[in-house]
Amino acid sequence: MAPISYLIWLTTRESIRADLAVGLLRHFDTAEAAYWAGAGEYDLLQLPPRLHRSLLDKKLDGAEEILERCDRQGISLLTCMDAAYPERLGQLPDHPLVLYVKGNLPRMDAEVAVGMVGSRRCTPYGEAMAGRIALELARAGAVVVSGLAEGIDAASLKGALQGGGRVISV
Repeated sequence: MAPISYLIWLTTRESIRADLAVGLLRHFDTAEAAYWAGAGEYDLLQLPPRLHRSLLDKKLDGAEEILERCDRQGISLLTCMDAAYPERLGQLPDHPLVLYVKGNLPRMDAEVAVGMVGSRRCTPYGEAMAGRIALELARAGAVVVSGLAEGIDAASLKGALQGGGRVISV
């Protein structure tokens, strides 16, 4: 089994938070070692009960299905173990273990990146201003990073694209 399968297995456990996934990876050194750990090893970590039960489920079908779907949709995967993984992102205590990339990932460590997020139910003024600010940031060369939600997030992405910029949607 490929190491990526074990990382996907780990990140898809029920009730796992990013900080817990990072902690488990640090504790076991590899996602594969976390996968092969037994109930006794998990007991020592004092994990939430739902997560503990989920870690005991050793089926890899879901991970393999995700890999197949990504392959069909042209989505590449970048893990926190890869040299190309953004260093800035890896410094966060709750960094994602796997990035799903559609398109080209900018060289994040060499780029100015500005995160823009906000309300899904924003005012028309808020939406217009988010778009305008993102457009100007993009024209100035910044990469706009935002979510995929309606409202401020969507307006930010649209504004950046209208400004000829690059975006990262999380």
